[in-house]
Amino acid sequence: MMLQLDETPLRSLRRRIRSTYRPSAFAAVAAFIFFAGVGSVGRSMAAPPSSTPNVLLILADDLGFSDLGCYGGEIKTPNLDSIAEQGLRFTQFYNTARCWPTRGSLLTGYYAQQIRRDHLPGVPTGGGNRGQRPAWATLLPALLDPAGYRSYHIGKWHLDGMPTESGFDRSYYLQDLGRYFNPARHLRDGRRLPAINDGDSFYLTSAMADYAVEDLKDHAANHAGEPFFQYLAFTAPHFPLQALPEDIALYDPIYTVGWDVIRKQRWKRMQQMGLLDDDAVSSPSAPERQLGPPYHFPEAFEILGDGEINKPVPWESLTAEQKQFQAKKMAVHAAMVHRMDVAIGRVFQQIRAMDQWDNTLIMFLSDNGASAEIMVRGDGHDPEAPAGSAASYLCLGPGWSTTCNTPFRRHKTWTHEGGISTPMILSWPAGMTARGEFRRQPQHVIDIAATLLELTGTKHPADAPEPPGQSFLDQFASEVPSEPRTLWWYHDEHRAIRQGDWKAVAPEGEPWELYDLSTDRTESVDLALPRGDRLDQMVATWQQMLDDMIELASRDLPKSVLGAAEDQNARSGRMWEAQQAAKPKRTQVLINAETFRIKGRHAFLMRPNEPADGATGKPWIFYAPTLSPYPDRNESWMHQQFLDAGVAVAGIDVGEAYGSPHSQRYFDALYDDMVSKGYSRKPALLGRSRGGLYVARFAIERPNRVAAIGGIYPVFDYTDYPGVQRAAAVYGVSADELQFHQERWNPIKQSEVLAEAQIPVYIIHGTDDRLVPIASNSAALGEVYGERGQQELFQLEQAAGQGHSAWPGFFRCQPLIDFLIEAARKG
Repeated sequence: MMLQLDETPLRSLRRRIRSTYRPSAFAAVAAFIFFAGVGSVGRSMAAPPSSTPNVLLILADDLGFSDLGCYGGEIKTPNLDSIAEQGLRFTQFYNTARCWPTRGSLLTGYYAQQIRRDHLPGVPTGGGNRGQRPAWATLLPALLDPAGYRSYHIGKWHLDGMPTESGFDRSYYLQDLGRYFNPARHLRDGRRLPAINDGDSFYLTSAMADYAVEDLKDHAANHAGEPFFQYLAFTAPHFPLQALPEDIALYDPIYTVGWDVIRKQRWKRMQQMGLLDDDAVSSPSAPERQLGPPYHFPEAFEILGDGEINKPVPWESLTAEQKQFQAKKMAVHAAMVHRMDVAIGRVFQQIRAMDQWDNTLIMFLSDNGASAEIMVRGDGHDPEAPAGSAASYLCLGPGWSTTCNTPFRRHKTWTHEGGISTPMILSWPAGMTARGEFRRQPQHVIDIAATLLELTGTKHPADAPEPPGQSFLDQFASEVPSEPRTLWWYHDEHRAIRQGDWKAVAPEGEPWELYDLSTDRTESVDLALPRGDRLDQMVATWQQMLDDMIELASRDLPKSVLGAAEDQNARSGRMWEAQQAAKPKRTQVLINAETFRIKGRHAFLMRPNEPADGATGKPWIFYAPTLSPYPDRNESWMHQQFLDAGVAVAGIDVGEAYGSPHSQRYFDALYDDMVSKGYSRKPALLGRSRGGLYVARFAIERPNRVAAIGGIYPVFDYTDYPGVQRAAAVYGVSADELQFHQERWNPIKQSEVLAEAQIPVYIIHGTDDRLVPIASNSAALGEVYGERGQQELFQLEQAAGQGHSAWPGFFRCQPLIDFLIEAARKG
């Protein structure tokens, strides 16, 4: 039997010894001497404080980028605004997209995957009780202990182990995360507290402040000679949306104008305060009207009733009942943020009462962006109970989450900016001269530990691997340009990597996207096509980092443990199923089809039951545009005719390529794949609307691979549609360049290649088409054929009086169908 000693007296003895000579204070002074020296060449620093600073680390839960007043929000947050005014606001501060991995990274300084606190393929990882940290993954309170700190934890934990077993001297640990008025499972210093009964005067956010103040008072009375590390982890404003009635009443009138108006108002305030770089963010991202919650629980909508809606549709499209229900939800969310700020103010007041305000480093951040989730858990939801009360269970949902994450895209769990970029405020009156300034360098939650360790002169254990975080201590005085760095994300199978200003991001099951954040932090213009080489390199780096993390996280685990985790999904069974159910569905209408990936892109193949009689090889038609909704039901009759004639139909989704030459490598990949399956080396091409630009590009680049071209009101001139402003990005040039160099890039200006290659063409086009005028597109192509003496190869059927529509005659044009079948068979 092993004798286990109580460590508390030993820790007390160590601290008495350190009170005589404290290396942390020396390290802090040395750091400030260094920075003061640097100040002689343009940077200044306040005089070093007399002792190592106290640290108050505050973590909100599901707080959006624009929820605070000092980040453009209408919610009253005067206490947080005050430290922003006297300190720093970070505008590119990142987290992990989710609560538990952020907490693991925050308290260790490592990516959550490195310490087995988020999913890695083949490794026992995850949240809750899954994924035990390696022995070397020491938490901040233990890391700060050699510098003399006493550490206090309040609130949410979401790590393995217990707070008081992980270096914290005291803890109020909330395990019951679904109740703000009556938690049943909460612990004080590891001991179970009585459940809070209904009717008691209790509100969780206020109680957390009570416990923090209690610990700080005890610290002042009994440990005044030691610095404190206070970790205050609120649950607000995480669902269930529950708030004090008096706080809800303050915000009830505000949100009836709707989420579209509130989003515009927040954006305007951001502009007025100069929060974001104008070059990087010129306007908010477009709301993703068809993107709902990250998990779909159909039973929740039955419980919540007709007022709930799972898409961020235009506010004016809602019913009166929906508007009332949604406005009330946001009022409760605002009330929760408001009360959190009030609670924080009480903690501030206690620190001032201790005469420690000037020498307390305050850091405030959020674990992820605002949440689009909609579910009912815990005690359930009583539709008759007042919204925000203990008997209600409401979630913010995608409509308001889109607003709370203004100006960015998407929400918690996704690795787009809306899920991973949130406020970070820093203040230390005695330790920094900067006041009310912005810091625009990218920082990550992994950097918090690195900064505190540098400040206090403490280190990770000697056997710990090199941490990925970078200290931002040098940003305390003035903004210092940093070297481009690589940041990495992986959560719920959503992936992202940032290298310098470039960011590659891929939602679960979707192709990689690429953005230049120096000009597009709202991730609106996907540069995956024109910058494919850069994207390939970044994706390779992402994969290498994943492999390295798997190796590190597996290093101390036996093969039997790893084997048991081999088939483990990113989430548990129920949540994984709900995530798959919530994924935006491709609404293509396909017949007898298989779908697959080519070079990471969605592709399809509709196969005939019987091959065509007398055909050379297996004939096929290359269809465009292959986007999520195309081909649609309008084309089904036509496609059935192809299949009945033994002709296959295939396509690859290259996104809104608009005829860009950079799409060619994906077209080639589809072509090579089809040929490898025994299909003809000369398919017929069919372009509908903007698909005309796609098939024209393929034919211009590879005329010897084309049997014929068919079109349904096809676009050939990108100045008509989509216009040079929209098309320029995927061509990899400016709009002015795209306009000026049409002879090089515009398919209609290059179409002599088609005529000279003697490629037959059949098109049907409406005479009254205003979106894609017949004269400058289909008729213009006919003129080129005429000028090259190939009139007999070009046929244009003009649909009198028809515009750009779903008129059945466009899709049941028998001459066009026969033309394509014959051409494909001869291919």
